[in-house]
This record gives sequence, C-alpha cells and structure tokens, in this order.
Amino acid sequence: MLAIMNRLLLTCVVLLALTSAGATERATPDEFEQWMTYYYLAPHPEEVASALETVTAMGFFENDNVQAPLSGFFTGIFRANPDKIGGWVKPYVGIPNRHILYSALWMANSEESKTALKQMAQGAAPEEAKTLRGLASSPPPTIESMNIDGPASLDYMWGYFSASGSDKPVLRIIDQMKLVNTKGNISAMLIGGAAQWSVSANARQHEKVLKIVKEKAETADPETRVLLKTILAGIDAERAKK
Repeated sequence: MLAIMNRLLLTCVVLLALTSAGATERATPDEFEQWMTYYYLAPHPEEVASALETVTAMGFFENDNVQAPLSGFFTGIFRANPDKIGGWVKPYVGIPNRHILYSALWMANSEESKTALKQMAQGAAPEEAKTLRGLASSPPPTIESMNIDGPASLDYMWGYFSASGSDKPVLRIIDQMKLVNTKGNISAMLIGGAAQWSVSANARQHEKVLKIVKEKAETADPETRVLLKTILAGIDAERAKK
C-alpha cells in the first residue's frame, strides 16, 4: 500500500512542480497550480497552449511519473474543446514521444482528435507513425469501462476530473475502495487502499468530490458505505475543530 500511496504523493509533487513555469509569462506558481487543480470550476481553454508549453519546458513529456494524470487532464480538455485540438497539437507534429498527447487524443475519441493523431503520424518516424495510425483507427475505452489495474489508472481518473469536474471518474475510484478488504490478493488490496486514500484527500480539497462522496454514501453497497462514512466522519471531525 505504501508503494502506491508514495507514487500518488509523487504525482501530486510533480504536478505542483509544473507551477514553477506558470501558464503564461504573467502567471505566478500559485496561479498556475490553481489553474490546473481547479480548472473544471473556471475553464480557460485559451490558456491550454501555454500550459502545453509549460509541460514541454519542464520535461514532463519524458517523465513517466506524470504521463497518466496529465493524459487524463488533457483528455478532459480535448473532449470539451474539439474545435481547438488542431491548433494545440500543431506545434508538436514531428516531435517524437509526445505520449501524453497521443493518449489524450485517443481517449478524447472525436473526429478532430483522430485527425490530429493522423496528422502527428504523418510527421513521425515509421514505428511511431504506425502506433499513431493504430490509435486513430481503434476505439478507446470509456471512463466507465477503463480497466483500473494500478496507480496510473487512478492518476488518470483524477487528472480527468480536474479538467472536467465529471462525477464519472470519481465514482469509478470510489468503486475500487472496497478492494482494500480483499483477502489473499495484495495487488487488489493496494489499489483499494490507494483509492481510499485519494478519495479522502480529494474530498478535503474539492467540494465537488465531497458532494459526490456524500451522495454515494447513501446508495453504495455496505462495504463501500462503511469506508465512505469513515472518510466523512474524519472530515466532519476536522472541520469541527476549526
């Protein structure tokens, strides 16, 4: 459990590290952190190109630790703004290993995102071009059907939430929490523990997540209800002390 939690903590640290570049020349680190973490509350698609420049400048296209959350985040952005995808992607045509973009374009699953993948394939080396053409022609999983098999999957879901504010990724993560009670399956227990920790942390940070947790606690299966009620009790106790 500690290994997955440490990875999730590392993801948070790396995402915060993005703030050192800022979304625009005038943005402070705190402003960029707020922009990304709470994007869903006040979307500013006109700033996405600068955000991608920041990702490039900080070397995160080459950083495996942030591929999943950033892919999830930009999936949400691309789904909400299909008409802007071509302009956002154009500067990266011919630049290899833009896996965050490849994944986000594939998962966005629009005609515009498929066109962008094909455009990137035209400027790519043969092996990478083959991969991109394959993505453009194959259907991606949905948030509801995506397999959650490790910390990267959870990271992806939270990244998508930050961009979209959608209930769907949060509910998928909540559904994994009861895996913590699995007997004889360490991998499942770790995923369940990481899901529980991340829901608890984000319910404290996002009122939207807290609302989802409260609503789900009334309808969830017994195992999940106990875990959600425990999270809510902890939050209530903390707030009572303030």
